[in-house]
Amino acid sequence: MRSSMSPAAMFSMFLLGACSSVALQSAASTEPAAEREPSGPVVLQPTVVPLADAPRQLAPNGKGSIQHLARGHNAYVGRLRMDAGGAVPVHRDPTEEYIHVLEGSGTMMIDGQSYAVTPGTTIFMPANAEVSYQNGDAEMVAIQVFAGPEPAAKYDAWTSE
Repeated sequence: MRSSMSPAAMFSMFLLGACSSVALQSAASTEPAAEREPSGPVVLQPTVVPLADAPRQLAPNGKGSIQHLARGHNAYVGRLRMDAGGAVPVHRDPTEEYIHVLEGSGTMMIDGQSYAVTPGTTIFMPANAEVSYQNGDAEMVAIQVFAGPEPAAKYDAWTSE
């Protein structure tokens, strides 16, 4: 069944749900601050980090970067930046992904369908969707949310700045 809810509304609901159910973690390190309850699960500690203090990693090709804003057990939030003309190759992530474009434009492919992307566009990608992105002629800046922190592990191979 397809939802009649707009992508922006779904994104907002996701963020509200994630914020109320998860103690999102500081990006002051790529590993969340955690404490282990006696004979229980790891409990993450809440943090607040200014954007200027969020750790940033550079893509291996030098044409993009990610700032780790928050990482918890159930969600990840990053600030993604890509040079003009950059591209994200075809791939699949095991969890839902949301992108909200702040600056720039390009073309998003999701399961074979093409979408024009401009500032203010919110994109929802279902788990395991086949996706790719071709950036336009200006820098792209976006907020990226994974419904689960596992897909963000791909950024561990990027160079710390």
